[in-house]
Amino acid sequence: MTFDYMAIWDNRDILIDGVLTTLLVSTIAIPIGIFIGIVICMMRISDNRMLRWSSIVYIEFLRNIPFLILIFLVFYALPFYGLRLSGLTTGFICLSIYGGAYFAEIFRGGIQSVSKGQFDASKALGLKYGFYMRRVIFPQLYKYIIPPGTNIALTMIKESSLLSMITVAELTYAAHDVNGRTFTPVETFATIALLYWLISTVFLKLTHLLQVKFGAEDTQDGLTVR
Repeated sequence: MTFDYMAIWDNRDILIDGVLTTLLVSTIAIPIGIFIGIVICMMRISDNRMLRWSSIVYIEFLRNIPFLILIFLVFYALPFYGLRLSGLTTGFICLSIYGGAYFAEIFRGGIQSVSKGQFDASKALGLKYGFYMRRVIFPQLYKYIIPPGTNIALTMIKESSLLSMITVAELTYAAHDVNGRTFTPVETFATIALLYWLISTVFLKLTHLLQVKFGAEDTQDGLTVR
């Protein structure tokens, strides 16, 4: 069996569009997921019982169902209640809130890793909660959250492949399209695997630069997320 390079080359425009859509979804969903994670984390460590339990339900629900089921719930169930979303919008929403649950626990783990003395000193100085969390605690979190946060973001990039199930024309959907046109599954999916590997490698290189900048490169990647 020979590798049919021309089948891939002749359909390169479809694959390029798939790569661009994957990058679009990921670059929007990851920052939103981080923002959601910060908000849910602050609710999780709040003294307000309603906020705390609401965040626990959010985190445990999203972490304990398959991402594909979440996609189907949003895309197929919401129209019964009068809310119909496009596949791409569904992808943005699902990937963001799914990642947010994991980022919330990463931020919580990072905050718990900061010495309790930092909190006590801030309170002793009469600093307000929002001020010392923003100016004292959060600047210390980089080395704790960047390594595990990188893993979650990378997982989100790869999980975006499931959006092909609701016809979002990302990379995996493009692969099915090309395979349907050319009947070359080996060549097509080998190429897709290579493209995902390239995207992931570039992403890891960029996050490594952040780790070096913030002194997080020596932090253990195994920070517990629970």
